[in-house]
Amino acid sequence: MENTLPVSHAALLERTAETFHQAYFIYHCGKHQMQYLNQAFREVVGLSREEALADASRLLQQVHPDDHSFLMEQYQKLQGKGTQKGIEVRLVLPGQNLKWVCLSVTVLEEAGERYLCGFAEDVTLRKEYQNNILKFNSKKNSTLEILSHDLAAPFQNIQGMMGMLETEIESASPATVELMDYIKENAKKGSDMIRDFVDNEFLESSQVVLHKERVNIIQKLTIMMDNYQHLGGALLEKNFVAQLPSEPVYVYLDVMKFMQALNNLVSNAIKFTNDTGTITTSLENLDNSVIIKISDDGIGIPEHLQPVLFDKFTKARREGLHGEKSVGLGMSIIKNIVELHKGNIWFESHEGQGSTFFVEVPKA
Repeated sequence: MENTLPVSHAALLERTAETFHQAYFIYHCGKHQMQYLNQAFREVVGLSREEALADASRLLQQVHPDDHSFLMEQYQKLQGKGTQKGIEVRLVLPGQNLKWVCLSVTVLEEAGERYLCGFAEDVTLRKEYQNNILKFNSKKNSTLEILSHDLAAPFQNIQGMMGMLETEIESASPATVELMDYIKENAKKGSDMIRDFVDNEFLESSQVVLHKERVNIIQKLTIMMDNYQHLGGALLEKNFVAQLPSEPVYVYLDVMKFMQALNNLVSNAIKFTNDTGTITTSLENLDNSVIIKISDDGIGIPEHLQPVLFDKFTKARREGLHGEKSVGLGMSIIKNIVELHKGNIWFESHEGQGSTFFVEVPKA
């Protein structure tokens, strides 16, 4: 069918882009100049078309200092791949809060000239929404683990006390024995129900599809440990310590899955650390990767169980110090999540001295 749109269709496209807050641009690679910017550009980027057309370098001045090197890396990738989608950077605008902008760019050639063509859109509200979800998800995970340990303990105490009563009451009537068995059985069911609920939350979070984004891993680890310090310090009678760099460290992760894996490592440390013990999270920032360490001064892992620790339904599964049960899936799922991020996990452990788990993942 022949195109019947009038010549003014360009103006309609301009208005459409403005309605959806999409800032379209064309950049001449040889001249290092912007050749075209639509009307929505100022609203999205915070710089007038006239200013950007006169000096394209002013756009880079708007970018958050922590994102400069990242943006340059994406530019280099763009030269090789030809197209880059979903490049998210922060802009620092005078008198405003940080703004998140998502760029999608392609390299096009015309008449021997090379251009970068694409669009930018304001994704600040979406990023704030995602950050709130992640924050509350982290608190939910920590709270569940704390409650699972704290609530399971009374059930275990009931079971233990009923066992003591059985030895004390040798000549109890059949009705009394039946009642004591009923109490023991229901205490065990209650304890198992709590642990099953937490385990199911972890299993549901470990689906294989990753949705990776660039995140400040220091911020996420700080939130996780703060939750344990503030919510679990008194209830669990353990010390939670975060030894983390003060500067941001950026890594590409599926935040929910990755942080759930780390949360599960902390949970394991809780299970096998005595009351008043210490659980520490630290991070080593390398050139191309980060190594996250979760250590405890607990009972450690017996040497004969260490080779099979990461096996599915492993024989290394053990009850926790307060009787927390294990189905032997947790460590294999953690390993799977780390490997999906192209990372590695290993550990060092000595009986009676504690354990340290190392998780290394690439930054990009």
